[in-house]
Amino acid sequence: MFKFRWSLMDTALLAVIFYHLIQAPYTKVEESFSLQAIHDILEYGVFDISKYDHLKFPGVVPRTFIGPLIVAAVAKPVIFISSLLGFKSEGTQMYAQLIVRGVIGLFNGLSLIVLKNALQDMFDDIEAKKQKKKQKDGDEEAEVEPKGLTFTTVGFWFMAFAMSGFHMMFYCSRTLPNFIGAFPMSNIALSLALNGKFELSILLLSAAAIVFRLELAAMAAGLALFSFIYKKVDLFRAIKFGFMGAGVAIGISMTIDSHFWGEWGVPEVDAFIFNVVLGKSSEWGTESPLAYFTHYLRMLFLPPTILVLNYVGFKVAPSNLKVVTLAGYFHILALSAQPHKEWRFIIYSVPSIIMLGSSGAAYLWENFRVQTLGNAGLLSLLPISVFASAVVSLMFGYVSTLNYPGGEALAVFNNYIISNNITNVTAHITVPPCMTGVSLFGELDHDKYGVVYDRSEKIETVQSLWDTYDYLITHENSNIGMSYGLNDTTADEWELIGKSKIFAGIDPSPVMNYVFQDGNVFGLVYDTLMRDSPSEFIFDLFDKSLIRQDIFFVYKRNKLEE
Repeated sequence: MFKFRWSLMDTALLAVIFYHLIQAPYTKVEESFSLQAIHDILEYGVFDISKYDHLKFPGVVPRTFIGPLIVAAVAKPVIFISSLLGFKSEGTQMYAQLIVRGVIGLFNGLSLIVLKNALQDMFDDIEAKKQKKKQKDGDEEAEVEPKGLTFTTVGFWFMAFAMSGFHMMFYCSRTLPNFIGAFPMSNIALSLALNGKFELSILLLSAAAIVFRLELAAMAAGLALFSFIYKKVDLFRAIKFGFMGAGVAIGISMTIDSHFWGEWGVPEVDAFIFNVVLGKSSEWGTESPLAYFTHYLRMLFLPPTILVLNYVGFKVAPSNLKVVTLAGYFHILALSAQPHKEWRFIIYSVPSIIMLGSSGAAYLWENFRVQTLGNAGLLSLLPISVFASAVVSLMFGYVSTLNYPGGEALAVFNNYIISNNITNVTAHITVPPCMTGVSLFGELDHDKYGVVYDRSEKIETVQSLWDTYDYLITHENSNIGMSYGLNDTTADEWELIGKSKIFAGIDPSPVMNYVFQDGNVFGLVYDTLMRDSPSEFIFDLFDKSLIRQDIFFVYKRNKLEE
């Protein structure tokens, strides 16, 4: 079904994904359910769920355990081997968290590689048919689409555009539900569609929608609609395969997830009722119906070269690619009707948009005649765009490493405990740190250190346990305990032992001071290039322009004498 092919670009894609993983090892609240679920599956198995985190912190709506089960099953032997070889972090299971995220990144990366290969194979097969037709008809031109054109670099451009972008690469290894199951399955489904297997593609998308993320139903509907319009499938069969995929998925999800949640149900259906039918998602903010087109697509594609190339690509694209891309745009259009919007809801359409843009890039690169300096300049915009996108991605990636202060604060606390050989204490963690990097993988080994991490959220519970807390990881820098109604807590009860920072904006003065020291732009460029390490200097200048602000604080309770 798929032709196996591996290239240096494929290795580079995985390297970019793993680079972002290492640079930002912590996770946020949107990722917490899947991450904690994977931890509990690895730690306690699948039969006794009495210690599972979701029983105490169920979240607003239930989510599926199927993705975490698959990831945990693949990660477990890798974690075991890493432990035997001594590749593990001191005191915590952060090494296991990195392995888990690495598995997710591998799944998503491989699915993009499969999609790229399917795209290149489609164009190669068309070229092969064209050559075969020419041999059969002599010197007569073959009437095969796309007529008289070559696209041998379309796969290269797909990988170049994909790797140089920020959001998709940065989040490919993260435990968002969108990237555990939904994203790789949608990529495989689109690969099937490029190969002409539209019915199987619709079935797979429908199944993924029920199990992982219901917004994929819009992609399945779009694929069914446009494959019918382009006469690829019979409408009745498209609908039939859609229902077949949904039916099988309902059975699988109900069987597995009902065990973990302790009641019958299909999590994605419950989430759909809560967010869409009851309209509860609007409580997290609403935006204009056109926001995906006017804001989010521009945010996902910086610079917007791929979006411009979509116009060129559509003119020369084979019909299978047109169906896939139109299904992607239909998916975005359908989700625009939902008031609450997030870029991750439309991430499944991003690869199809990149594929169409890559077709446009390959068309220009291989078939556009360079007869004037202007034409050469126009073509040079393609590699320049990739380079510019990569620079923007590196900048965004570095800034994003500063957005997980909860994980940093937890690490500060853990290092203090290890360095001072402290055991058998209790640390309370307030909600904001828990939302920005704290995870079960980051907790110290209880058998060795005896640290109890309390994440209680209810005011009454915290008030009743307050006197038992030896340490605090909190967002409060003064009036400690005030958010829990503890007005009698005095500052001298607590000693600050550490803190973490968060990105708080850009200070242009370091850059401006450097620029204004010499009014000649060529002199500035020359001065920069003549330094011992120009890239290090530029990075240092950028780093100095970032404003960091203290946000979370680690306190130790002072044992006051009575």
